[in-house]
Amino acid sequence: MKSINRIFGFTLSVAVSCLLGCQRGLPESVGVADEDNVKQVASAFKLESTAGGGAQAALPDPTGFANITGKITIDGSIDTNKFVSYGVNKDANVCSAEINKRVQVNNGALQWGLLFYDGSFEVGNDKWDHPDYQAQASIVLDGDLAFDQKACIFLSRIKAMRTGQTLQILNSDSVGHNAKLDGLTSANLQIGAGASVDYKPGFQESKPFGVSCSAHPWMGSYVIVRDNSLYAVTAEDGTFEIKNVPTGVELPFKFWHEVIQSGSFSMTVNEEEFSLSRGGFTLPNLEAGQDVDLQITINAEHFNKAL
Repeated sequence: MKSINRIFGFTLSVAVSCLLGCQRGLPESVGVADEDNVKQVASAFKLESTAGGGAQAALPDPTGFANITGKITIDGSIDTNKFVSYGVNKDANVCSAEINKRVQVNNGALQWGLLFYDGSFEVGNDKWDHPDYQAQASIVLDGDLAFDQKACIFLSRIKAMRTGQTLQILNSDSVGHNAKLDGLTSANLQIGAGASVDYKPGFQESKPFGVSCSAHPWMGSYVIVRDNSLYAVTAEDGTFEIKNVPTGVELPFKFWHEVIQSGSFSMTVNEEEFSLSRGGFTLPNLEAGQDVDLQITINAEHFNKAL
């Protein structure tokens, strides 16, 4: 892993616009951060208010690309009795009686947490849109990247994709489903047993939108559509990776989870605690070739109070 050559500042900013939560097959981590570098990152965090309503200033050209890795963990115990679930009242021979959990924590690690870039972006510009991402801008998300449902459960609680991509929606069950997508490109797609349909959104979304199955109302999931590929959903072990992040420019990001998607909450980033409003934070002026590690901890009470 390349060394962080100088201390840089993360600026967690209070987001005043509406906040706007899975994607499988996450790439392997680009490396583990050096402990001294993590401390440097933590010591450089500071809060900053942002003004709303004005036009966004033009950004300078990026100087290269950096990689961000990290992990989100939960401090404390989440009260699972507050999870909302519906009893299986049909197709019991196919549908699992497992609770459709709104929060999934595995050995303290948060699964299905979403991080995404929320600033200006120039699609197709090699300085912003890395060639590796441009090559994937119009692909079909199938195989391990498809949006599947099995035993009447959406296997991805939150799925992220680009505007120009096509999402294959699978039905691995022996009974029919429908996928009702409530985004700007809305759809209500009927999917027969063992079949699949394609969904191609036409617009970027400012936040994830709901996906449901009218035939099995306990089923629920989310999809977010962005014009760029600067997003990640935490894996089963809470880890995430965002490769090829433009450097030399400020980078507004958001954290999103379906349970605490709005309102104020706090989280600890590399051992420093910060108060956030609707998940907004800004990462300024990374250096080309830099590898950044973010260790994020969220207190369980923020989930318990929201459920």
